[in-house]
Amino acid sequence: MTRTVGLLAALAVGVALAGCDMLPSPPPPSAAKRDSNPTKYDNDRAACQAEVNDYMKTRRNIDDSRNDVFAGDRDRYGQGELPQRMADYSDTRSADRVMANCMEAHGWPQGTQGKTLWQKVSGH
Repeated sequence: MTRTVGLLAALAVGVALAGCDMLPSPPPPSAAKRDSNPTKYDNDRAACQAEVNDYMKTRRNIDDSRNDVFAGDRDRYGQGELPQRMADYSDTRSADRVMANCMEAHGWPQGTQGKTLWQKVSGH
């Protein structure tokens, strides 16, 4: 009975996460601003992408080493690939957030989509 409930819960979380993957990412800066200085935009975007890649590589190494401790138990409890799917989703959201923060730091506003309510209200 509890195994069935666990499988149903894992399936529900998986379906919910699959639906969340359809959320749009933050919109890029206006075309007029990008077109006014395309070289600076491309250079800033490349620098931010390198920063995001380094951050995500470090984060993934830490998360993988932490998750390896419990890897055998997850299969035994019927979770299977759920932790990896959740980590992939988390990585996508984190990478989007780090990229948006980096581009804003370089002077390319990213809009309010994807920000918390407090960030929208406070202007940060």
